[in-house]
Amino acid sequence: MKGILLYFILFTTFCFSQEAEHYKTKEFDVAIFPETYKELLPEKRFTPTHENITEAEMALRTKLEELNYLLTNQYDTPVIHKNLNKYLRQYFGYIDENGNRILIINCFWKNVDKMAKKLWLKDRITVADGGSFYWNVKYNLDTGELFDLEVNGNA
Repeated sequence: MKGILLYFILFTTFCFSQEAEHYKTKEFDVAIFPETYKELLPEKRFTPTHENITEAEMALRTKLEELNYLLTNQYDTPVIHKNLNKYLRQYFGYIDENGNRILIINCFWKNVDKMAKKLWLKDRITVADGGSFYWNVKYNLDTGELFDLEVNGNA
């Protein structure tokens, strides 16, 4: 019976887990998660395209500083808009209640967490503290708006 249960767990994990696409350029290093990813997102999802990612990355470079004017939780950790090239990013797409295509951009410092770096193409990286080493923001592909910046607190 234990063997059957173990087989079932391994089978469902293999069949239903979806690894992200690793998309790396000179400007950024990201993971693009498919619409079938098991994360608790709104019901309507989509898989972001390379063009979607390039557009969102441009918004990060041009609009993040204005959104980050309060520098929340960045007093003894990096200022995020000044260090974008030092973060790995995970992209998740969903469609909001108004039909807008929204990207969740989940970010973490490349060299702060070895376990996160091993798992970043398999699961969404979340932590409860860590200051600006971990943060996320949303980007509306239909309006070009960068919004809902959330920077983790310190332990």
